Amino acid sequence: MTRSHLHTKLRTRAVAPADKSARRAVILRAAEDLLHGDPSGAVAVADLARRAGLAKGTVYLYFRTREEVLLQVHLARLQGFFDALEQAFGTPQADMAYGMVRAILRYLHAHPEFLPLATNCRGMLEANTSADAALEFKRALGARLTLIGARIEALYPGLAPGDGMALLMSTYALMIGLWQLTDPPACLRAAMQRPEMSMFRVDFQKQLAAALLALWAGAVGTQAGSP
Repeated sequence: MTRSHLHTKLRTRAVAPADKSARRAVILRAAEDLLHGDPSGAVAVADLARRAGLAKGTVYLYFRTREEVLLQVHLARLQGFFDALEQAFGTPQADMAYGMVRAILRYLHAHPEFLPLATNCRGMLEANTSADAALEFKRALGARLTLIGARIEALYPGLAPGDGMALLMSTYALMIGLWQLTDPPACLRAAMQRPEMSMFRVDFQKQLAAALLALWAGAVGTQAGSP
């Protein structure tokens, strides 16, 4: 297939289910590429369409709003985050919290758009996302949380049913909250270098590692060193 034929195919509406799935995947990959360059999430539909090689109107055939695109990217990033956690659960139990924290830090470093998307998730759900898209996101997230929560409870029999999921949610909340406290808005970044702002200049990774280790040690009673 020549480039012109491919370009024409991309700009025509997909009809077969497989073609629709492929078209959605192209749009999501374009969003991921744009977010890699600008993790803040300031992605316009026009830029998204251009990156995907589609007409702007075509994007709206598959996603009602840009927020629905970003929500799907965030869901994919969450699934990857959970994959990283599950791999860490394969380490010896005494070192599991340590391995889990290292896995989280590596994942956040590899995906700088994760925390901005997570921070903006509520706004994406409330502003320009349909009830169906929001429900799809919540169901997928809930299913994965349930599975991993149950696995944590199996690894740590002292935990009560539901404690594993609660620990995962606390981990997620701690990451977002600490990042919001340590990542200043653009209008303040230059001012943060002033001496009186030194109290707000925090090493995010170091603080996050310490806080997560304390959280998990308190919840499951493990002893772990600092990553």
